[in-house]
Amino acid sequence: MYILGIDFGSKYLKAALCVRDYQTSGISVKKTVKLPHRASRQGTMIDLVKAKEVFGQMLEKIKCDINESIDEYVINVSGENVGSYSGTSTIPLWKQENEERRVRITRSHVNEVLKAAKMTAYNKDDKVELHSIPQEFQIDDQPATLNPIDMSGIKLKSTVYVIQTDKSHRENICSIFDSFGIKNYRLVFSPLATAEAVIDEDDKEAGVIVISLGDQTTELTVYLNGILRMSKMIPFGSNYITKDLKILLKTDYPTANRIKKTVATAFPGDADPEKMIQVENSSSQKTEFSEEYIAKITEARLKEIFEFVTREIYKGSYQRMIHSPVIITGPASCLKGTEKLFSEMNNSKTTCGKAMDIRSEKEELTPDFFTAAGLVKYAVVNDIFSDRDEAEEGGFMSRIKQFVADLF
Repeated sequence: MYILGIDFGSKYLKAALCVRDYQTSGISVKKTVKLPHRASRQGTMIDLVKAKEVFGQMLEKIKCDINESIDEYVINVSGENVGSYSGTSTIPLWKQENEERRVRITRSHVNEVLKAAKMTAYNKDDKVELHSIPQEFQIDDQPATLNPIDMSGIKLKSTVYVIQTDKSHRENICSIFDSFGIKNYRLVFSPLATAEAVIDEDDKEAGVIVISLGDQTTELTVYLNGILRMSKMIPFGSNYITKDLKILLKTDYPTANRIKKTVATAFPGDADPEKMIQVENSSSQKTEFSEEYIAKITEARLKEIFEFVTREIYKGSYQRMIHSPVIITGPASCLKGTEKLFSEMNNSKTTCGKAMDIRSEKEELTPDFFTAAGLVKYAVVNDIFSDRDEAEEGGFMSRIKQFVADLF
């Protein structure tokens, strides 16, 4: 069975054609495609005509190498108009007509409290749900649990993590598939997919923070005790470093981008203050700048991005509860000194993200394709294509049924 993961990034459309390994629950990447486009900005679609054009080109490249049809499609959703919220609700279990105040919790109680918690997380009427992810339950004053069924109590409390976006944003993405007559597709929030690519279930249980650095956006995902705690999209990426280098080095954008990738380091202490780098300016002349000067420009902007990320992490006090190294990934994570800078700023260990339970049959999978492959892995791990009809009607009840079923 072929599953196609489609990462519609800010500058490139990246796709990973995968097959599922039913023995290990992992996936194998058969083919990857990367195409440039100008159809979106910071993850939000701005030109649907161009989006459909590049989508069609991608399908042609993918299908030319396979004889069978693609069974399922998974595409990422990102952008500033995607929001995530925690919803909390408590329902009474005891009814006045019952002589015994304590009540045994059933699946019906679980469904009721999750539905109520979900409704408290909605932000605006013009939003549509992408994910409703049950987190944990609490019975009376007992410790939190993932499975309250058959336990007894007077009241039941639950929390749900809801990710939603603008209706128009979702409709624009869906219209791409509709124009090609594709029905069997699902939408997944981009940070969830990227994180899924570089972590496993043990990481989720122990607690893990994943930071993905892209060109125009930065993603943050936090798991603790096997539960998704946070998933955010920050509208700043490494292209701001390129723009700073372009202005301060008085050069063009391609040259600044090349310097960022080949010369710049985010840690000035590792730069040579005496080594001079020749940079062409707009008049075809060459000006020299020290490697240390270039590093300081790079460090200043990356520090600003990391400060945004750190503030989000500190909001939930996760830096005190998670002791595993912070995983840094994404296309821009290849920038020299990135891990070292974050480690120094936050006094934390950092590591470079590597693909987990994802096998590439031709060559090693690069961070460029982690989101595309992670989309497929997320679909497999969470079985998001099961109970298709109910999922298309709303998604939440299907998610609850799957969540409760997983408890047994």
